[in-house]
Amino acid sequence: MKYFFNYKKVNVALLKSVVLACLLYWVILLLRLPYQLTRFFQGYSFGLFVFVLIIYYLTYRLPGSFNVFAGLSFTLLLLAIALMYKWTSGFSDNFLIGGLLPYKDAKSFFVGANLILNGIPLENAGQATERPLFPSFFSSVLLLSGQNLKISIAILVKLTGLGLYCSSRRVFHSFGAMSASLYSTLLFFYIQPWAGYTMSELFGFTIGCIAFSVLWLASSNHKWPDLAIGLVVLLIAVSARAGAFLIFPLLAFWVGWIFRGEKRFSIKASIYTALIIGITYFAVNILYARLVGITEGTSFGNFAYTLYGQVRGGTGWHSAIEDLGTRDPAIVYNAAFDFFRRHPLSLLIAFVKSYRDFFLPGYPTIFPFDVFGQPIWLTYIIWSITMVALFFGLFRLIKNFRQNLASFLLAGFAGMFLSIPFLPPVDGGSRFYASTVPFFFVIPAIGISKLTNREQDPSNKELSNPLLRYSSGALIFLTLIMPILTYSLSKKALPDAFLCPSAQDAYVIQINPDSYINFIQEGNTNCSIVPDVCLIDFKKNNSEFVVDDFYQEIYSMMKTIGMNARLIPAINLLDGEFHYFFVDSTKFFKGTSKNIVSGCATEVRTKNQSIYVVETFSPKR
Repeated sequence: MKYFFNYKKVNVALLKSVVLACLLYWVILLLRLPYQLTRFFQGYSFGLFVFVLIIYYLTYRLPGSFNVFAGLSFTLLLLAIALMYKWTSGFSDNFLIGGLLPYKDAKSFFVGANLILNGIPLENAGQATERPLFPSFFSSVLLLSGQNLKISIAILVKLTGLGLYCSSRRVFHSFGAMSASLYSTLLFFYIQPWAGYTMSELFGFTIGCIAFSVLWLASSNHKWPDLAIGLVVLLIAVSARAGAFLIFPLLAFWVGWIFRGEKRFSIKASIYTALIIGITYFAVNILYARLVGITEGTSFGNFAYTLYGQVRGGTGWHSAIEDLGTRDPAIVYNAAFDFFRRHPLSLLIAFVKSYRDFFLPGYPTIFPFDVFGQPIWLTYIIWSITMVALFFGLFRLIKNFRQNLASFLLAGFAGMFLSIPFLPPVDGGSRFYASTVPFFFVIPAIGISKLTNREQDPSNKELSNPLLRYSSGALIFLTLIMPILTYSLSKKALPDAFLCPSAQDAYVIQINPDSYINFIQEGNTNCSIVPDVCLIDFKKNNSEFVVDDFYQEIYSMMKTIGMNARLIPAINLLDGEFHYFFVDSTKFFKGTSKNIVSGCATEVRTKNQSIYVVETFSPKR
């Protein structure tokens, strides 16, 4: 136990730098920067890419622990600006309403977290039943924040910055400032678009970076505890944001190589590693689901749709639903295997398409170089430079494969590379790789390391290692232990139904602080940041308004009542079902403290969603 909890080994100066940078992050969020300014920093552009790369390089060149403060502060600043854009613009799309409220896929994870907080099984929580680890972790964050959605999202984004910069320190100490700068810049532009969403990408990315750092540490110190922690955390990451699972057999093989001793290979070490992976997989993907009320084995059932699209030549996951008219994974699997027996070459065609989409520039690519709105020649220049660096990085690692670190990075990259056909970019772009993307972007970073003339430091001696272990333990506790305790202790009898007219439905909901949106009509300027959103911004900065009747219905209701209104995402405690509750300004719930309210509402159906228009309400005693 002393190995993990020896506080005397903690670098105090480093800890102070981290704390100060985190405090600065919250100060930035309090500034309420207008979106007319932050919009220049919330997406990719060639100029911004070069700017971020240069600033990172300058921070890494600073002396002592001050470079930690500067580099981490810069990382958190960039992510805070990306978050602030959504908070001040009323931004809406397929995953976000008004810059704050979860929508569609993101809604499922938010619903799952709230079901855990209310002790209700996750059976009907959509994607949360397939990947319950992120809603479990998010329930812990919500609980610690007083169920304040706005603060909880800010915490998720801050943790993302901490994970990113933590992994970049490993690259810096082994390969120098230039490599760490490119690595940090690529990771930032990869994860930047997800800042502000309650999606599993942020969580998978964060703990994937932590796992990458711990395994890097284990490659140099040969400590089985660090190796075990790294594998457990990485498996949690890949399970939370389903990704490159083939990385695990490659890592098991790598462990047999580095723990071989005087032998050519240690079969025993590989078996032990496989046991750690297997037991962890069973615990977090099968056993854990039962502990939060998921009784049917639905984990990774959505892979059936991916497999079906691949065996049909790369037609995408949606083709299964269109062709078969079902969402039953068993039926989809059977249809996929049957088609493969009759047309085996179609799968090979899909594999080729997957590698093409992954590596070539364009929407599905892993590289975060947006071709839309950018001069195409600039995109191809930076893509070409990165690809050359990728090849140089692989060449250098292969040349030094007998070194523990080189073999570790090669194993991670190989696991990602072999997983590409089973995570086709056509199904979701590059987001499938969020939990393992450090293993990819580190390769081009190493490819330019010769420019620094810096020798590789196999010991990687930085006194952040205890903090790294503490962080890993805290993430495991918040993801696996605390949600089970919360779910078990929160179980309570559902309240009695409210007596309502036949055309209305009864509800009992809890209103939490900063967990709703106030739509403000034109003429009122007091809507600069969520939860207050200008109606005109909601429409102007809405990428789905023309095609989504849910957004159209909200806007129409706002125009009809001619007053301010509030939209509240909440679980109806009478039946455990989730709805969006719409309340006009004369029925606002006063203040931002927690309130339990009940009453009657009229359901308004749209194509894929529903809105509960509140007709009556009263505080619940």
